[in-house]
Formats: sequence, structure tokens, C-alpha cells
Amino acid sequence: MTNPTPDTIFDLLDMAGELRIRVVPGAKVERLAIENSVLKIWVRTAPEDGKANKAVVALLARILSLPIGNIQIVKGQTSRDKRVQLTLK
Repeated sequence: MTNPTPDTIFDLLDMAGELRIRVVPGAKVERLAIENSVLKIWVRTAPEDGKANKAVVALLARILSLPIGNIQIVKGQTSRDKRVQLTLK
């Protein structure tokens, strides 16, 4: 399985500029995949005190070449299923 490209990730954005993601915290290896039009993100960080959320935002920022401030979790802060707002301008 290859990592999705930034273009394939941007293609998943809805009309509001939001991305549906599913997070797998505590993974051995950080990686991304697309399953059923949802971006699945594995992060090494444990889901404690928002640390996994910060890791997800940092990973997305790095992959998409966006500033961290342009990525915000808008729904699902304590859930594995989240909605992330991307500001592209």
C-alpha cells in the first residue's frame, strides 16, 4: 500500500474544505491510507491529553506542505473519527 499523495488527499475535501479522517493512535509506524473516501492516519503517539491530535495535525501539515495553523480539528477531538478543516489560502 502506498501513501496517498497530497493531490489525492485534497480530492477528499468536501465543499466546506473539511476532511474526514480516522485516527489509529499508538501505531508502530506512522502512515496514511484512504479507505472508503476517509483518510486513515496511523500515529505513534498515545491518545493522552490531546497529544495524538497534535501528532495528526503535524503529520498532515508535513504531508500537505501547509502551516500547522491552517489545519484544525473541528469535530471529534476525543474520537477516532474526526473532521479536519484545511485552510488553503
